Amino acid sequence: MPTRLIKESVCTSDTINGLTWFQEVFFYRLITVCDDFGRMDARPPILKGRLFPLKEDLRSGEIGKALDALQAAGLIQKYMADGKPYLQITTWEHHQNVRAQKPKYPEPESICIQMNTDVYECSRNPNPNPNPNPKENERARRFVPPSVSDVADYCRERKNGIDPAQFVNFYESKGWKVGSTPMKDWKAAVRTWEQREKTGGKVVSAQKYTQRDYDEQELEERLGVNELFKAAEE
Repeated sequence: MPTRLIKESVCTSDTINGLTWFQEVFFYRLITVCDDFGRMDARPPILKGRLFPLKEDLRSGEIGKALDALQAAGLIQKYMADGKPYLQITTWEHHQNVRAQKPKYPEPESICIQMNTDVYECSRNPNPNPNPNPKENERARRFVPPSVSDVADYCRERKNGIDPAQFVNFYESKGWKVGSTPMKDWKAAVRTWEQREKTGGKVVSAQKYTQRDYDEQELEERLGVNELFKAAEE
């Protein structure tokens, strides 16, 4: 099993801080057993055996609750493949080195919501990528939307003063698209916001527009987001 990385930023992460002690330990142990693509079998008995083989009193129900908490925090996504539940650590590629050529566990076929500790309700992805270009499909598959904590860590590293929650909320409302194009690199988008602030351009962090309410169309026009980020990613 490859060596896994846990960065110092977890100590100041709001997302991690929102977990209980058990949920946090569960997440760290989960990182050590996932395959090289951040995926793992999501059946609670399997996870109990892999993550806590010496904890005889630990019940599978506690594992199920921890899974729900991690998904609610945006740290994992549960899904179904071949009729079985799996999980994906959502920010894996931002923190771990991917060396393997093939994943051990299958890719998501459907979105999965755990109704209780043992029963899953799942549905097929209603918006599969229709793009026939395999290179475009690969790029879309690799992009994982960042959490507020990820953006906060990056902005703190760059000392740019951008509001991470505003950044995430804005692009979530757009389906993580730049204009009509799926986003490829969220860090590049952060740097573009940062650059516009430094140069005194029209696009600044949206927190400076809180003096009045704007509808979505008007905000886009004032920020010039479509043209700016499309040019930045080209």
